[in-house]
Amino acid sequence: MSTMTIDANLVADDAGTVSCRHCETALGTVRGNPLEHARVHERPSTEAGPGVHVDPRTFTDRAIVVRQAFCPQCLTLLTTEIVPADEPSFRTWSLL
Repeated sequence: MSTMTIDANLVADDAGTVSCRHCETALGTVRGNPLEHARVHERPSTEAGPGVHVDPRTFTDRAIVVRQAFCPQCLTLLTTEIVPADEPSFRTWSLL
C-alpha cells in the first residue's frame, strides 16, 4: 500500500486513512476529520510562550486559547492554533 505525505508528521494511505508518520497510529480519514482521534489540549493564550504575552482582553471580549493536537500514541505535536475558545478548529483539509 502506498502513502501520500501530508506534512512532516502525517501520511495518508490508499484507503484514505490518515496516520502519524512516526508511530503509524491511525488518526482519522481524508474524507472526514483527519485528526478525529488526536488528543487535543487547550489552555489560555497567555500561556503560549514569550511571543504571546498580551492579555487578549486588550483586543477582544472573547476568550482566546491555544489549542494543540497530539498523536495519542507517541504524543507528536500535530497542530497548534491560537483561536477564540468558542470556535471550532480553523484548519480545514482538502486532500481529495
